[in-house]
Amino acid sequence: MRESKSSATLRALADLADLSATQLQEGRSVDEVIDVLRKAATAVRAVVQEQADNDRIRRRPVVLSIVEKNSA
Repeated sequence: MRESKSSATLRALADLADLSATQLQEGRSVDEVIDVLRKAATAVRAVVQEQADNDRIRRRPVVLSIVEKNSA
């Protein structure tokens, strides 16, 4: 069974928090950790936007037009 988007998001946030804590414990500078967090945020926003765009495309109504030929 596929994990819900909200569960996956929460899991990813928890993993990112763990990563940040580990980086700080290992002596990374706060500026380096902030850089990683900002890159992660940019990547997540890009994926979310792409999924939203794909969802909009799939939901776009299909309009069919019927053209009658005039008989002369």
